[in-house]
Amino acid sequence: MNASVPLVTALALSALLLGCAQQPTGPEREPASASEPAEPSSDRADAAQKPEPRAAQPAPTRPFTSDTLYALLAAEIAGSRQQFDIALSNYLQQAHQTRDPQVAARATHIARFLSANNALLDAALLWVEVAPDDTEAQLNAALALVQNGRLQEAFDLSRKLQAKGEHTLFQNIAASASEATDTQRERLIDGYLTLLEEYPEHQELLIGTGLLMQQQGDLEPALDYASRALKEAPDSVAATILKATLLNQLERSDEALQTVVGALEDNPESLRLRLQYARLLTQHDLAMAQEQFEVLVRQEPRDPDLRLSLGIVALERGDTETAQTSFESLLDSDEHASSANFYLGQLAERQGRNEEALLYYLQVEPGSDFLQATINIMELLIDSGQLEAANDHMNRMRNRFPDRAADLYLFQARVLLQKGHEESAEALLVNALEAHPTHSDLLYSRAMLYDQQGRLEAAERDLRNILTYDPHNATALNALGYILTDKTDRHEEAYELIRQALALNPEEPAILDSMGWVLYNLGRPEEALPYLQDAMSAYPDQEIAAHLGEVLWQLGRKEEARAVWQQGLETDPESELIPATRERLGVDAEGANQ
Repeated sequence: MNASVPLVTALALSALLLGCAQQPTGPEREPASASEPAEPSSDRADAAQKPEPRAAQPAPTRPFTSDTLYALLAAEIAGSRQQFDIALSNYLQQAHQTRDPQVAARATHIARFLSANNALLDAALLWVEVAPDDTEAQLNAALALVQNGRLQEAFDLSRKLQAKGEHTLFQNIAASASEATDTQRERLIDGYLTLLEEYPEHQELLIGTGLLMQQQGDLEPALDYASRALKEAPDSVAATILKATLLNQLERSDEALQTVVGALEDNPESLRLRLQYARLLTQHDLAMAQEQFEVLVRQEPRDPDLRLSLGIVALERGDTETAQTSFESLLDSDEHASSANFYLGQLAERQGRNEEALLYYLQVEPGSDFLQATINIMELLIDSGQLEAANDHMNRMRNRFPDRAADLYLFQARVLLQKGHEESAEALLVNALEAHPTHSDLLYSRAMLYDQQGRLEAAERDLRNILTYDPHNATALNALGYILTDKTDRHEEAYELIRQALALNPEEPAILDSMGWVLYNLGRPEEALPYLQDAMSAYPDQEIAAHLGEVLWQLGRKEEARAVWQQGLETDPESELIPATRERLGVDAEGANQ
């Protein structure tokens, strides 16, 4: 059919027949004519501001073919029946076919309504392409680009909006740049600084620049931009939160707290300010933090995130009643159920209700708490003498989650070793490596077990196997080098392995310790000393303390050696290595030379 119908008639007919002026019941929020930007989380300064929706543009009298008309009518019918995927598909197809701005706009709104990011980006970019001067199209395209990580393009569109005096997305863009590369952020910073020369008092630009510099680790300059933003807008919640966050990162926690408290006095109903205050308090005063989370829960009783935070803080404080009430309320509302089960399991375990704890842990689904819950289940079963049940449970987990099988083998082996079941751990690792023969972490774990057993040839074989598949594995290079210098006389070979590891990871304390130890074993204690000192400074471990103390002792710096050994014993009072070292060197328990 080739008949044409004016668009204004088609839309009127659609509205008349289908009531398309009313959105179908479905997701709670209907697609706005200018969709709102995703608000960044408050730990990134809650920087986003929301644009005002614009009124719909008058429909042009553009002719459509009857095929297009019927496709659009079918889309509206599908929408009224909550078949939103069909509605979106039809509108997106017709948007490309007709290149009509209104159809592209409608496709964009439906895609945002459905959180269909790929379709949203497609429709929004088409919209701005066919209506390049339309502010609403530019705003929606910028939002879609931000959501898809194309920040430079979003910045370019926002700059055009700024030139028109329209709403911009500079805060959103900057808040979304945490996952960008340093190079990408540097380019954005250059753009922001250039615009600030033209608009030096622009609040979004100032906050956005501060956020970008914070992400780059340039905290002092970031603080300066946050302070400038607050000077321009003293009531800005986003600028206040950014400034407080930066002060806290700069270890100026008292000033950070004062900044938020002062803002709260002027705006006591601000949830974002109070949440930031509560989060800061978790690092300094858990009792006060709990008070603030209780206020927040009273203000927003249906917010599951706040209730979860209250429960966690209460659990940390030992307020078991508040913690249990908070987590159980989450289960009742089916919000954060896995986290609630995990923490209720912890609570039950602390109170000696181990069977109840197991039931809670078993209901934790894959997510941030899943592996720890799995480990806790194993430990509870093993501690109660049910080793076979623990192993059976892990077998079921691997069958249920085959893509995580290797990780589950690793965690199971570590728990078995911690609980003293060395033979079971070895058998498990052997089975795991039959299924995953090139898995570096499994090979490394078995190598360390063989090392502990004194089976150096087997340990070396597994470590060299790792290096066959991954020759730049610094951990394997260092481990093999350390074993060779500590337990054999193959010091030159060990030195070359450790040298390679250090080149790959020059600040790793374990590798610095290995380099110091191999140099000492090669008869070069003066060269060994700075490596061991750097290692001890970065990570005051009892093994490093034993090595550093020995080198100092042999260099005649005996008081320093005694001090280092004492520091190591304070770190690990159960250390067997430091007493053994002192005995081997002829130093009595008081550190005096015999």
